[in-house]
Amino acid sequence: MALMDLFKSKPKEPLVMVVDDDVMLMEMYEAFMEGLNCRVIKVMDNRTTVAMVERMRPDLLIMDISMPNITGLQILNILKAKPTTKNIPVIMITGEQSTGDVETAFQLGAVDYVVKPVNRMTFEQKVRPLIKAKL
Repeated sequence: MALMDLFKSKPKEPLVMVVDDDVMLMEMYEAFMEGLNCRVIKVMDNRTTVAMVERMRPDLLIMDISMPNITGLQILNILKAKPTTKNIPVIMITGEQSTGDVETAFQLGAVDYVVKPVNRMTFEQKVRPLIKAKL
């Protein structure tokens, strides 16, 4: 290895935070991201999501709309109102076929959405460009 190679920095692995209350879905999303060269943080207690996002500053947030206690839309609204988190891209996941939640998500600042059941190819097509933009 040449001396100059020691001084080259490694490419940063983007940090992706996934927020969902379903353990099986969280495992599936993590498996989908294995080949995307990113670090994944799974958050199941959505009441702590805002604090986790503020502390960890992920490069991408993937979040279910329908969760107990506080919805993904409520969390999105809070995050987009904060100067420290407003520029973090957010992909919302919905099991609903109605366009109301999706329209609201876009109005609140989501960059994209995925409909359940989530297809791996569709998921990767939506996530990959956002991760590459952070490299």
